[in-house]
Amino acid sequence: MYKTIYRVFHVTGFKKLIQGDGALKNTVITALAEVIGTSMLVFIGCMGCVGSLGVAPSHLQIALTFGLAVMIVIQSVGHISVAHVNPAITVGSVVLGLKTIPEGFIYLLSQTVGGILGFGMLKLVTPGGRLTSKTADESDMFCVTDLHSELSAIQGLVLEGIATAILMLVACAVWDNRNTRNTDSVPIRFGLTVAALALAFGPYTGCSMNPARSLAPALWNNQWSHHWIYWFGPIGGALLSSYMYKTIFGVRESTEEEPVAEAVALNSVATQKAEVCLFVSRYISAFGF
Repeated sequence: MYKTIYRVFHVTGFKKLIQGDGALKNTVITALAEVIGTSMLVFIGCMGCVGSLGVAPSHLQIALTFGLAVMIVIQSVGHISVAHVNPAITVGSVVLGLKTIPEGFIYLLSQTVGGILGFGMLKLVTPGGRLTSKTADESDMFCVTDLHSELSAIQGLVLEGIATAILMLVACAVWDNRNTRNTDSVPIRFGLTVAALALAFGPYTGCSMNPARSLAPALWNNQWSHHWIYWFGPIGGALLSSYMYKTIFGVRESTEEEPVAEAVALNSVATQKAEVCLFVSRYISAFGF
């Protein structure tokens, strides 16, 4: 088996591709990072919802699990792919001009595949009939995002849009060049943002904010009730939020470079030295020295 993997690794040229240089290598590495990151998010997040192994997770625990999972993912692959791990965030980055449309498609495909793999891996390592939050009868709804029974589809759509718009607003602020001095502990900030939104919106819609996160459980469990909401809501919210941020708070490009504070200070010192030298030379000339 190991010899077969070794041959595939070399014959297909995958090793050469990964170790080489160029845009293709960067695209492959970025796609792999998004696949791994999204699979980790779904795997850890949904694992925190399992309630049949002696621990019944509370709403607080589930919200914190997803938030901390986001923190782990950003810390792990954020420096490689910026760790979107969310098609809605990728759409927002395209609106902001940070990613091109072809790059956005690669991100979206990678995130979709990663989410499916992550949930599949969770099913693989969990004992049969135990992948449920309550009883075995509800195993076909495990980790599936759906609306509260008293919510209408429009209300659910609006709520998912608002939650994702807030998340997108945080992303816009972090990516803003004017905020470069305040970007320390970005994984913790995003993780706590997701946890806070999940605590607030969770009882209403499950607070997906992520089409890839909702697709994986729906696909594996074949449950598609209100699934369209978890695509149109988050992507619509991210579109509006990123466009409004770009329009309202966007920085105008300037053709003239603004003077740097250090440069101004150095010029001032140089001017003062020149004035002192001029004064001394005039003094010497006046007294005949």
